[in-house]
Amino acid sequence: MAILEVDSLSAGYEDGLVVKDISFSLKKGEFISILGRNGSGKSTLIKALQRLLKNVLGGISVDGEDIFGLNRRQIAKKIAFVPQIFSYAFEFNAMEIVLMGRYVHQGRLSSLSSSDSRIIEEVMELTQISHLKDKKIAHLSGGERQRVFIARALAQDTPLLFLDEPSSHLDINYQVEIYKILKSLQREKGKTILSTEHNINLVIPYSQKIIFLKEGKIQAQGPPKKLITKANIKEVFQAEVEIRENIHSKLPEISLIPEVQRTDETQSS
Repeated sequence: MAILEVDSLSAGYEDGLVVKDISFSLKKGEFISILGRNGSGKSTLIKALQRLLKNVLGGISVDGEDIFGLNRRQIAKKIAFVPQIFSYAFEFNAMEIVLMGRYVHQGRLSSLSSSDSRIIEEVMELTQISHLKDKKIAHLSGGERQRVFIARALAQDTPLLFLDEPSSHLDINYQVEIYKILKSLQREKGKTILSTEHNINLVIPYSQKIIFLKEGKIQAQGPPKKLITKANIKEVFQAEVEIRENIHSKLPEISLIPEVQRTDETQSS
């Protein structure tokens, strides 16, 4: 059953549309990654799916409801979002940021309930940040901050989790760590995950489906084994690659052919 259905979606800003005629669906419990070059429209798309942009046309259905008929609070009960960059005017600690995820379930003057406390404790354990609860966000590493913001999104207790390039600005160890956490949330908690990304090899082992975005349009979509081809990578990323089978996952893995090697091969032929 589809929990997210997108039909002929176009969206952008005051100076024009960035994504055009996008259609796809996301099944309950599925993990989909949207891949494309910088400027391909990935961030615009994931914002448009939550009605965070004014200029949005087309159809978006979330859990069987038309998103254009929902208010902000209702949307926040269905979709939790982890953007690329968080900016806070005040220096909150990790616990305070995670608590913000519960606001959508609370009345204006209500205090933290036992249920709220239980959920906060659970998501902090899941993301392995319990020991960081009193640390100021500015004093955390990039990977620690990303885990805090994922915990904040999980505290919203929504069926859908959206992330905009969760690996950006992280070194390789933290990148893999974040995706392992996301995969465990999918498997153990039944979370449905939609993530934008630029790192192809990183998402292949975790994604049931990949969507390639080029110049604001879907170039191709499907399972990684079907989609990761030399032709698709060249078309979407304008890159020459070799594709091999990963010896552990048995999934496709790409490596960039250096320009100097391509030049040498051309000259030798």
